[in-house]
Amino acid sequence: MSIVWVHEDAITLNHPVFWTAGPAVQPIFIWDTEEHDRRAYSLKRRVFIYECAHDLDIPIYAGRPCEILPVLAAGETIYTAGTPNLYVLDVVADLRKSHDVTVVDAPQLAHIPANTDTGRFFRFWNRAKKSALTHSSENQIETATAP
Repeated sequence: MSIVWVHEDAITLNHPVFWTAGPAVQPIFIWDTEEHDRRAYSLKRRVFIYECAHDLDIPIYAGRPCEILPVLAAGETIYTAGTPNLYVLDVVADLRKSHDVTVVDAPQLAHIPANTDTGRFFRFWNRAKKSALTHSSENQIETATAP
């Protein structure tokens, strides 16, 4: 059975990745304490992420995604939501060496440059707010022409 890796940048079952993957997929969340420690997540942030994942009523595994996902996918496609999060991008790149991985982007709220720090909302918002408040078709044009 194919799986959908629900990561902390898309903790929802309403993401377009589910439309792409189809009804016969198993969504999962992976709690990666090492990454949370590396990024110095506060207890409040960890609780928030866990509560969001728990509310989805999907399996939550603890460990490293690059180790858990191949085992759970058992040779089937791994689907996940697109994100500018470098950690998730690195995991996807590593998985693609041996697995079929499909990344599905959601419609953009804003143009987010690839080097944007998503670890703190205020820094993220300062980069995103200029395009977040534009009409979606204007944002699509800006995104398409941005370097």
